[in-house]
Amino acid sequence: MHFKNTAVVAVALVGSGLLAACEGTDLNPGAPIIINTGGTTGGGTTGGGTTGGGTTGGGTGGTTAPTGALTGSLGTGSGTTRNGGNLLDPFSITTYFRLPGFGNTTSVVGQIDNTGFPLSTATALNATFSAPTVWPPVTATEAVSMPVPDYIVSTNYVGAFDPAVPRAQQWTAGWTVGVNGNDAIWRFFGGVAGTALANASVPVAAGTCPAGTTLVGPFSTVVGALGNDETRLFSGITTTGDYDVCALPARFGDAGALTLTNDNVYILNSTFPGTIIGNGDRARTDPAYAETASVLSIEPGTLIYGSGTSALVISRGAQINAVGRVEAPIVMTSLTQLRGRFDANPATLPNTGRGEWAGLALLGRAPDSQCQGSGAAADFQACDVLLEGNVGRYGGNLPGDSSGTLNYVIVRHAGNVISEGNELNGITAGGVGRGTRMNFIQIHRNADDGIEFFGGYVMAAHMVFTGEGDDAIDADNGFNGGIQFALVFQDNDESNRIFEQDGRFNRTPTTFPLYANVTGLAPPNRSATSRTAGDRNGILLREGLRFSFNNSIVTGDFPEGCLDVDDNGIQNATVTNTFNRVNEANGSSTTGGAHFVFRNMILDCTSVNFIENEEVAPAP
Repeated sequence: MHFKNTAVVAVALVGSGLLAACEGTDLNPGAPIIINTGGTTGGGTTGGGTTGGGTTGGGTGGTTAPTGALTGSLGTGSGTTRNGGNLLDPFSITTYFRLPGFGNTTSVVGQIDNTGFPLSTATALNATFSAPTVWPPVTATEAVSMPVPDYIVSTNYVGAFDPAVPRAQQWTAGWTVGVNGNDAIWRFFGGVAGTALANASVPVAAGTCPAGTTLVGPFSTVVGALGNDETRLFSGITTTGDYDVCALPARFGDAGALTLTNDNVYILNSTFPGTIIGNGDRARTDPAYAETASVLSIEPGTLIYGSGTSALVISRGAQINAVGRVEAPIVMTSLTQLRGRFDANPATLPNTGRGEWAGLALLGRAPDSQCQGSGAAADFQACDVLLEGNVGRYGGNLPGDSSGTLNYVIVRHAGNVISEGNELNGITAGGVGRGTRMNFIQIHRNADDGIEFFGGYVMAAHMVFTGEGDDAIDADNGFNGGIQFALVFQDNDESNRIFEQDGRFNRTPTTFPLYANVTGLAPPNRSATSRTAGDRNGILLREGLRFSFNNSIVTGDFPEGCLDVDDNGIQNATVTNTFNRVNEANGSSTTGGAHFVFRNMILDCTSVNFIENEEVAPAP
């Protein structure tokens, strides 16, 4: 770790936490912040699980939404079923969703407000999700059942938020953008123990950078003076401070760690694809291919930015350890966003556009259904799939592979759309294994999907998706992971679906995601011209996938329905058809299927809840 010359910040013990006298929060700039030394409240590890307040959480008090908080639209309990008039589905998804004993409903009225927060009148949110010990189930025979991480937990409620926990103590509090009304989250993080700024009262641009990075210049010159911050998070004693801006290399391929300390600001390499960690992104036939044990280590409170087509790429064999904290998240953003924030002009909003840099890409060594061969002939050991966005290759035969840890990380204003179907997302996860830990992550105003999983087995928790330009959660190519605790707010202009899930016919493994405790709200005032008609639905399931949706809410203005399950257009022909997944593991369309699960779901869309019989016959 490298340290700069910094002044000392005085802190005082207040109860069980630390009171940092010089800080402000995004919700209340200038007010003191409480740093909980245990890291388990106000967004910590118990903030979303069954212990996130429970009977001691204060009931439903403190439910008033902060000024400027993001909002979405809600259904009215009057959504209908629309018959597409094409090929008949093997059975009615509307009837299947309503099977007795599964607790699914079609009215959100009186349950949540338009910020996704439970109302005191809620009666339909009391339902149990029992977290599996392994995923996928062993009945998914061509996949690998693996233990689920400890942050996937059993709950007793529907939606992203525990109704027993006050809003101010929910897991989104204190570190997210927009959810609590704040526009900018990065600030001075003096006093955060274990970091380069642990004893600092002001940042100092001393002209030094960590080994492996290159000095560009002071932040005040490259971006703007800290005192010019119109959000006023750098007001007071930090006005006179400055940071060094340090450039990351095009590639860090050494065995060992490149450590980014929080007393500097970092810029990605400007040449496509940006900054690559490791050497496993190359084709396996490339003589320079190597699964190098390269590690990018990032301290809490660190800021990284990029521009244009620059991405941060973690290749096969390498890892990222971005371990932020609720009081000091790690932020990845764009130069455009920073210059707008530090231009001394209050009229320039710090919340800028999409696609201002390319995003974070994780290239893992777990199976992907697009590996060479298909079915039993799939050769995962030689897997070499080119990731969308063309930033590198991924895949292998290590379902438990680890690409590292992401904890309290915000990725904003990213995405790189090369062409339709060839895009980088906020986070693009190719073949990422179950050993990877992803917890407390926000993806904000991304040009394409919030996160897209291509194959792999990774599981994530406590995720926030705000204002994406396409889907919030996309999965494809045999993804066998999942997400628990997610909150989705869509923008009026470009947002597409909450979930888009594809199986890939006749390929193994089959996509089989696990989702629980998700709240997805449609835009508050959707533009009629923002998307083609077929794109504007809440959940799209297709191409022979399996799935398990639990204790979640999708609601609001989705003109093409809350739920659309697509077959492949050949009615009931083979087991790869989506609807036939219900018959696996002794399931049926009248009793429910272990591989085709809707349990304790609320789907309430403004006009249409379900789309039936819309498949068209395949081309001859």
